[in-house]
Amino acid sequence: MFELGKCILVTNNDRAAGKWGDSVNHVFMMDTYEEVLKKARDLIHTGHKLLTHPQASSLKPNQTPYRTILLYGVQGSGEAEDVCLIENALETYEKWNSIKKIPEYDEKTAYDYKTIDLSMIENVIPRL
Repeated sequence: MFELGKCILVTNNDRAAGKWGDSVNHVFMMDTYEEVLKKARDLIHTGHKLLTHPQASSLKPNQTPYRTILLYGVQGSGEAEDVCLIENALETYEKWNSIKKIPEYDEKTAYDYKTIDLSMIENVIPRL
């Protein structure tokens, strides 16, 4: 249905970028969770298709510092539903972040959160 080679990965997870970077058309490596959401929003507004949900786990946005979003890299195929999803994800992020900022995790805990984020993408890619 979708060609992985035409997909765009927007992430702040170096493990996701390292594993899938050579398989996708483009990787946008961002610094923060919020920047990932905003870059994905910008791409969606130019017509790119959202392939993964921007809130794809049970973790609240202020619990995990990592997010990876996969989009289809063909401009002009975007949908209103994708715009709503990403805008709602940004609102949710801002709401939770205003309650409590994402903590600074030690290296082991950060690695565990990267693994959770990576597993979300690994479950989607084979189904493309």
